[in-house]
Amino acid sequence: MKKWILVLVALVIILVAFFILKPKVSESYLAKGLVYTDSLEYNKAVDYYSKALKFNKKNTKAIQKRAEAYYQLENEQEALIDFNSLLNLDPENYQGYFGRALLFIKIEDFVKAHDDLSKVLEISKENPEAYYFLAYAKINLKNYESALNDLNSAIEIDAKYAEAYHQRGIVKANLGDFEGSAEDFNKSIELNKNNLDAYQRRVKYRIDKDDYEGAIADYNAIIEMDEGNQDAYYQRGYFKLRIGDFEGAIADFNKSLEIKKDDIKSYKKRGNAKAALQKYNEALLDFDSALSLDKSDYESYYRKGLVYLNMSNPAKATTYFSSAIKYKTDFAEAYYMRGVSMAMQQFYPKSISDFNLAIKYNKDYSDAYLGRAVSLGVQKKHKEAIEDYNKYINVVKDNGSAYLNRGVSKISLNDYEGGCADFSKALELKTPQAQEMINMYCTNINK
Repeated sequence: MKKWILVLVALVIILVAFFILKPKVSESYLAKGLVYTDSLEYNKAVDYYSKALKFNKKNTKAIQKRAEAYYQLENEQEALIDFNSLLNLDPENYQGYFGRALLFIKIEDFVKAHDDLSKVLEISKENPEAYYFLAYAKINLKNYESALNDLNSAIEIDAKYAEAYHQRGIVKANLGDFEGSAEDFNKSIELNKNNLDAYQRRVKYRIDKDDYEGAIADYNAIIEMDEGNQDAYYQRGYFKLRIGDFEGAIADFNKSLEIKKDDIKSYKKRGNAKAALQKYNEALLDFDSALSLDKSDYESYYRKGLVYLNMSNPAKATTYFSSAIKYKTDFAEAYYMRGVSMAMQQFYPKSISDFNLAIKYNKDYSDAYLGRAVSLGVQKKHKEAIEDYNKYINVVKDNGSAYLNRGVSKISLNDYEGGCADFSKALELKTPQAQEMINMYCTNINK
């Protein structure tokens, strides 16, 4: 009998020890799980958190950490189960609400994320990250004004919160405050020079302000951070082209094409840069490369036409302008340039027809009025020519050649006073032949 009593007592002692040791065992597994979390080995971390919970189902730290590990493993379903369990056990656990909010953001349920982050701020009022992510949820709900207030709060709490400045820059841009947006992107970059997205967003502001040097500087930084960024090389080349750095532009388009061999935009822009350097044959090869990728690319036909005009080959230029028009029937610039090439070949009726079409598709195309005026004048249709010169000069007031030619048409219609006034204006604008025309027609005008 005593033996059974001793066995029973031993069992009781073992059971008591087991229940006493359970929490300690649970904490031991939790500690091991934390080590694996710190090492970013989330699968192993989940195993140890699960073991911790076998010994203590109410170990809220283990539940929270397992939820976070599931989140990192993109196992949203299990993460949500754990966050829900955590908050059932501890309704005031703001980290649980915060973690669940991030999960809701990840699955794009911004309404639930908004509610959880609001709860976080009820419990932990001085939490800049909660304000930041609450703003992020509101942005996705198109509530920009309220998001701006939250980002202001985040920055008030943490004046060095680079991501908050970045996000506030996005919000201000959406609210139309582009100056303020640029200032925030500047601050974000000041605090985090590796913020690639901030550079990419700031560069849009620079472009709107025609700050091409600034845009190039931002693309320098983007490329320094991301050497394989093909679009950055293309964009930097484009802005170098805009400021007349043609050699620099070509170098960037070369790099763009190293990374992406079939980038039609880079071939076209490199062709433009080479044409600007009068490397006409090389430019034609680039436009041909673009056309090999897309035979209907009307811009490349148009550019080839311009190159042939610069090579004093208007007949061949005409062919390529016609090809451009084939693929874009309302291409006003191509009609205009074909009109120019026709006039260069002395096909004046055809040139007038093309200038008519250019004006049809762009009634404000002042150069087309000028081109038509010149061709009409050559055909001695001076009254019509003067009407077109008037339309052109009303827009472009500093072209001395236009005044000179209008003066010729007026003289041809015996309007010596009007013609001489135009010659005087042409002379004022330092136009060659103006003085000669004055000497020829105007010396006795006031006598």
